[in-house]
Amino acid sequence: MKRMDLEFTLIKMEFKKMMMTCLLFPLLGTMMSIRSEAFSSQHLPELFARLFGAVTISNWMYWLMFCFGYVVLLQIVWKKRDQYFEHTLFILLRDTTSYTIARLLVAVPFTLVYVLAAFLIASVFGLFVSHMAVSFDRSLVVMFICIAVNLYWHASVWMCLKVHATNHLANAVILALFFIGVKQPMAFVPLYYSMVDHLRGGLIVWLALFVELLLIGLFGYWTVKRVKNADYI
Repeated sequence: MKRMDLEFTLIKMEFKKMMMTCLLFPLLGTMMSIRSEAFSSQHLPELFARLFGAVTISNWMYWLMFCFGYVVLLQIVWKKRDQYFEHTLFILLRDTTSYTIARLLVAVPFTLVYVLAAFLIASVFGLFVSHMAVSFDRSLVVMFICIAVNLYWHASVWMCLKVHATNHLANAVILALFFIGVKQPMAFVPLYYSMVDHLRGGLIVWLALFVELLLIGLFGYWTVKRVKNADYI
């Protein structure tokens, strides 16, 4: 618990940047898509189905902006903190395992906030600009979970690459995964499993979530193991 408190204390210094990132990129993506087919929908669930569905000519820019914004958010949430005394103390005491786990976990709420901000901003534009009808569909909850888990899967890959190689390689790989996922959405591309049109069947949703959570655990384990065995001194 102390490790999480420390992470949130350090993150407070970057809180404004994080909130601006969570709002700015979904806002830009929404504004670029405001004249697209998605915003000609009659109901909000239909808007989200089109906006976060399979990539089409009307939503590919939104997907790119949405994914790029998440990469920017990761740079802030998982900013290198070696200059802080508390981090140095964990290294000296060889208590890097709990510290690394705390760093991995602290990105979860910010991932949820980022996806929630995208949903809320799209809803505001849908209601007050496109005058859509208010309605709720439980599929929106499943959509939210699938997108959040898929984004965090990419984040876990990013952190694993960062500790095993370099920050630049991690950024390059994740940006490439997102770009390919938007331009060539296929079953072997991870971003494919965040798009609602590909998750219509009940079984594939839970299977995809299970595999993603399993891989998140594996990438987290490799990250913790690497940090634990790293020679910092």
